[in-house]
Parts: sequence; structure tokens; C-alpha cells
Amino acid sequence: MKKYIALCIAIAMVLMLSMLCTPFVSAAKPATTGFDEYGYNYGANLFNGWYGYYDRSIGGGWVTGTGDAWLNMKWSQNWLPMADEPIGAWCTNHWTWFSNDILEANWYGFNTRLVWTDINVVPEAKYKVTEGMKIMKVGDDSVAWAAYLAGGAYDAQWGTYGDGVPMYVVFQDVVSIYERSWTVSGTWELTFVYGGDYVHMMVASQTDGTLTGTGYYVSDPSYTWTMTGSVSYDSITLDITYTGSNPGYTIHATGTIVPDGTLSGTWTSNAGQSGTWVSTQGKAVANYNNLIGTFNLCTTSPKGLGKPIF
Repeated sequence: MKKYIALCIAIAMVLMLSMLCTPFVSAAKPATTGFDEYGYNYGANLFNGWYGYYDRSIGGGWVTGTGDAWLNMKWSQNWLPMADEPIGAWCTNHWTWFSNDILEANWYGFNTRLVWTDINVVPEAKYKVTEGMKIMKVGDDSVAWAAYLAGGAYDAQWGTYGDGVPMYVVFQDVVSIYERSWTVSGTWELTFVYGGDYVHMMVASQTDGTLTGTGYYVSDPSYTWTMTGSVSYDSITLDITYTGSNPGYTIHATGTIVPDGTLSGTWTSNAGQSGTWVSTQGKAVANYNNLIGTFNLCTTSPKGLGKPIF
């Protein structure tokens, strides 16, 4: 069942690939050096830009706007889109997008990707998804094609030979999913509510999902305390032990990190008290370093990028 679903995804992706691997179709190759406004560097055989700009149209074109995905492409010197490329000519595509949906039926979120228009501003997303794909012009060898097809490669649907063997083959296609996690290191103002507002300052340090820190009660800094805690996905815990005035008094706080980076939750003490708490200064920073899954949609082992498969 898993292989069937993956194959369906791969076939669907091919519809988009047929356009992505023809990057210069809408305009002649400019006689410039370096990266142009669209993201092309023809001298280095590279494209680094918005998926929506690969057709050299910022306002519209085949994909409107940015396409909500960042695209990196590289191609061999002999890759001549819309021309009769030699066997072994290749092109790579690597996408990055953000999503709250990683269902396989939605290309691991590609069909439900979030709006993304500023490369320096990450959307408020649960997941970052990347996909790396490699396509190559191959020879007319039905036996070799059958072997690669059985191994997981698929037809790029960009022309066939007379006997039905595809001219272009996708032989690597890997999707990686990263779950959002948070960095809460820094200086915070925390307000604990218990019949009134009790404002505390906290300086937190973080190593992976483990927190340590120190703090004090703003109205009377002699009430100092130390903190240990943890961060897991959108959840946070703080265990506070007073070390100055009222030593031995402890607070156990649990909470949630919301998309804008603020913290809030509930707390209890070893004195039988309880209430709510919220951060009133400080912001957690989202990162996407937590790899939770890698899916290889092609199980074939290619002979090497830039070399003919057959």
C-alpha cells in the first residue's frame, strides 16, 4: 500500500516536473553574468529563486506569484531545454516549502503549502518539507528501462522513443519532513496570576530540548530562583525552585508555545497554590531542524549524476 501511494505521488509530481525541467522556455538565455532578477545564473548552470519565477515571469506565467516554494536547480553543461539533449544530460530540482499538512495524498503537503512571499520570513507552519529530484536523458534500451522501472525510477513524461522507452527518467526523488521546534534561550518576563499579577524575570539557556535558567521576582529581587525545564514541539515545562527569600518554594509550570513565539499555561506550587502564567516579554524562535521522516520515492541506485543510465 505504501509503495502504491508513493507511486501515485510520483506520477502526480511528474506533471509539474515537465515544466520545471524546462527552465528557459519562456525567454532566450540572457547575455549576463551572475544571478539575474529571477534567480538564474546561466554561467554557473544554477537557479536559486522562487518556484513561481522559474518561467522568468514574476507577475504571472505558468506559476503565479512565488508559488509558495523556494526552488534550487542545477543542470549539466549539455542540458539544453526544449532541444535534442545528448544522453546523460541532467537537471536537478530541490524544493522547500512550509505546510501544516503532511498527508501522503497531498504530496506530503505540496498541494497545501502555506503562503510564502518573503525568503527572510518563515511562515507560521508546523512542518518544513523539502524534495530533491534528479532527471536525466537516457538511451533507447527497453531492457534497461524495465530494470530501472522495477527499481523505482519513473518516466518524466517528456517524450518517448518509438518503442515506448522514455527519453527522460526521474531516478532520484526524496522527500524530507522537518517538524517545527522552538528555541527559548534569552531574557523573558513572565507573569504568574494568583489573585493578582506576579511579574518575574527569567534568563533561559537551552541545549536541544533541555532548559536551564535563573530568575527573580521583579517587585522584590531578593526572591531569586533557579529553573530547569524542557521544550518538546509546542509544549514547554518550567520547574522553579526559590533560592533567595522563601527558599525551597517550588513552582511547576506547563504551557504551550503559540505560533507568534509567546508562552502561556498553568502552574502549581508545593504550597497548594495554582494559577495561570503568560510571557509578557520575550519571543521563542521557531526552527526546523527536527527531521521526522525521509521518503525515497525512487529506490533505484543510479550510476552517477552526469553519466548515462542507459
